[in-house]
Amino acid sequence: MQESLPNIRRWWRTPRRLSERERERRVTFLELFYDLVYVVVVAEIGHHLAAHVDGVGLFEATLLFVLVWVAWVNGSMYHDLHGQNDLRTRVFTFGQMFTVAGMAICAHNAFGAGAAGFAASFAAYLALVGFLWWRTGVYDPDHRPLSQPYALTFLVALLLFVGSIIAPEQWRVALWVTALLALVLLPLRPFFFQPTDPRVLAQLERSVAVSPSTVERFGLFTIIVLGEVIIAVVRGVAAHEHLDGAVFANAGLGMLLAIGLWWVYFGIIAQRIPIRSRAASIGWAYLHLPLTLGITATGAATLNVVEHASEPLTDGVRWLLVGAIAVTLGSVALLTTTLHVPHAHRPYYTRAAVILAGASVGALVVGLLNLPTIISLLVLVTLVLAPVLYEVYIWIKVFGGAEIALESTEDEPSAL
Repeated sequence: MQESLPNIRRWWRTPRRLSERERERRVTFLELFYDLVYVVVVAEIGHHLAAHVDGVGLFEATLLFVLVWVAWVNGSMYHDLHGQNDLRTRVFTFGQMFTVAGMAICAHNAFGAGAAGFAASFAAYLALVGFLWWRTGVYDPDHRPLSQPYALTFLVALLLFVGSIIAPEQWRVALWVTALLALVLLPLRPFFFQPTDPRVLAQLERSVAVSPSTVERFGLFTIIVLGEVIIAVVRGVAAHEHLDGAVFANAGLGMLLAIGLWWVYFGIIAQRIPIRSRAASIGWAYLHLPLTLGITATGAATLNVVEHASEPLTDGVRWLLVGAIAVTLGSVALLTTTLHVPHAHRPYYTRAAVILAGASVGALVVGLLNLPTIISLLVLVTLVLAPVLYEVYIWIKVFGGAEIALESTEDEPSAL
């Protein structure tokens, strides 16, 4: 029995200590597989929004999306900080996937008959990941001052979600929102209040540092939500029994929107780490929330546009489309201010941010003008491609088409 213990510890290891975090590592196939389950739940949220294009539908979809985003961030960051290449990490990762699949099953009716199922699935997720965060402090005493309060936050949110299952229906959303605020805001407290213990401060700096693998994971999640725009175009076309020019025109412009948004993010933001400061790292991560929510809403609006290609845009669909694009472009503009780039290249990013902000405002102006559908789409595509054209110009003119490195330092070139 004693001889077998070393073998057991080899494939069922303790969580990796934060001090042993790998700064240079590749995203694993397990992480890619984990992300796949979020494709389904994001799709369900997008379909819910597409079917309820009004204030209530937007609120419900936003609440669900933020909950799912918080789940993805915690699952991803735990793996990046404490995951091991062992059986334990795989078992707990697969367990998370079961809970997220449960959320996906109930997401389309999460505010109706599926509410209890969604709450139970999210509560199960909180129990699983909260246990993982608590366990890191058990095996890493230096990390305990950060991990234990964080795990306590998960426990509070867990109790609120369990309570929502048995509470009166009118209290359900309030309990979910309260739990969400706890999950989003309370963990930020140590980042804004300087710890007095130097050991805790060292742990804090290690945990907030954005590694190249983290940049890659956030890019992969952005790919997931961009894929929903493509799916929306296909579903919209498939809804027509007879295809005509209007359907193909709207579908083609919808595809260009997806391509333009991909290029905006991956041409300007991706493959660049944020400034090495606590505020920049937190801002960089949290700005991905409105970014990915905006892209998801763009997909929901695009589905309606293509499905009703021969009809004028309703006020709800028009404002959902222009608002989603405005939020997406505005988020990218703010993200440019968080990036770590050589001082000599900062003016290019500043100009890109100005162009992005202008395009964001221009999208809202399109909503005010109430133009015909094709004209609105053409203008929106032009606005999305404007920063892309600037990026391509700088890339060729200034950097000569040099390949972009994942991590930039003051001594390394970084194309825009």
